[in-house]
Amino acid sequence: MNHNHACHCDHHHNVHQHHNIAERMQDAKAHCEARGVRFTPLREEVYNLILEAKKPLGAYDLISALQSSRHSSGAKNKNIAPPTIYRSLEFLLNEGLIHQLSSMNAYVPCCHPRSQHVAAFLICQKCDSVEECSNVPVDGITEFAKNDAGFEIERAVIELKGVCRACR
Repeated sequence: MNHNHACHCDHHHNVHQHHNIAERMQDAKAHCEARGVRFTPLREEVYNLILEAKKPLGAYDLISALQSSRHSSGAKNKNIAPPTIYRSLEFLLNEGLIHQLSSMNAYVPCCHPRSQHVAAFLICQKCDSVEECSNVPVDGITEFAKNDAGFEIERAVIELKGVCRACR
């Protein structure tokens, strides 16, 4: 499967062309330091893999990539337990650095890290491309949830499945 991830900020473009990975990593480190939370080497490694990926990555994709990387570097402990990865992913989600696509059980970098926005994703069912639409107003539904339903939103991701422009 070829799950491409693109950011739709003002126009359609690939997230990797828009954001420098090293710069995003520095921003993440500074953010964590300012908040007094630990951006451990494993969290950094997981975030870097998600930033570098050309497609949304699942937890087992990450485990596999980390084990390969440790094997080739000759590290002593090559095994990575799933709970360890899930804790790192939960940290990155809570810090607003990544989004989880529940329908694909995969993770993508956030186009606007830490901006506390509702992320909306267009997922093509033909080519599996994924596009983040972070400039689309969804205030109506979040205001209804908070004010009318008395619902406290902890994390919000909207996933729309259909057929992209290229596949139509």
